[in-house]
Amino acid sequence: MAPQNHFNGRTMHIDTSRRLYQQGDTGIAFKIIPSNKHHGLVLSNKLKKDLVKALEVNQDYARIYAICIYYLIKEKLDSFDNLVICNDEIYVYVKNYLDLLFEENEKYLSKFITSLSKLREITGDSNIRSYADNIANIYRKKGLKSKARKQKGIKLNLQEINYKMIVGKWNEIDEKIK
Repeated sequence: MAPQNHFNGRTMHIDTSRRLYQQGDTGIAFKIIPSNKHHGLVLSNKLKKDLVKALEVNQDYARIYAICIYYLIKEKLDSFDNLVICNDEIYVYVKNYLDLLFEENEKYLSKFITSLSKLREITGDSNIRSYADNIANIYRKKGLKSKARKQKGIKLNLQEINYKMIVGKWNEIDEKIK
């Protein structure tokens, strides 16, 4: 059965495969319906530990999630009209951080952005799942493997991300909220 699009236009779902505070690698990916285009990234367990230690995260995993989403979608703003963010972190914080990162970006500001739980409320369908859930899991499992192993099965479109990129955006947010 083909996924249903619950809005007019192209809808991007974003999800994580493992919570940022949980042990192990975390995959974060989006899938655009109805096209099924996807893109993702992986935060290794070591990278997550280094970030928590250096940034004194203090449970602000929503900020890391928003930074990862920023890097995933910043070059893809022409690819979707609606953005549905899974509730792996507190949506209102994720959205606020995204708004700061895309502060004056007209393309971003023109998007309809909501959470998966709000989508369920809007549609009255409590069974709606994130269309990015399975793809995020594939990125988590394969994203840090050798190039040959990465491309077996579903071909990954991997977004590079590293400590310096995340810390840079973390500090940019700090400057904006001071």
